Amino acid sequence: MFEPKREFITTAETILFVSTLFMWIYIAQTFVFIDSFQSLFFTPSWWLMLPVMTFVLFLRSFIGRRINLDWTDDEEEQELDQKQR
Repeated sequence: MFEPKREFITTAETILFVSTLFMWIYIAQTFVFIDSFQSLFFTPSWWLMLPVMTFVLFLRSFIGRRINLDWTDDEEEQELDQKQR
C-alpha cells in the first residue's frame, strides 16, 4: 500500500518558527528593555505577545501532528494484525 511521506517539519511550521526567531531578534536589538515584571504590562510592551503567540502556534501544530501520527500508526498496525489473522 501507499504510505504517505512523513515530514519532520512542514512548511507552515517552518515559517512560524523562523518568523518567531526573527521577531525575537528584532525585539532584542531595537525596541524593548524589560527591567521588571511590572514593565511587561505597560502598553508599549503588549506587542511582545506576537512572537509568543506564533511560537505557541508552532508548538501546537508540531506536537499535535506528532500525536496524530502516533495514534494513526497504532490503529493501522492493529488493523493489519487483524487482517493477517
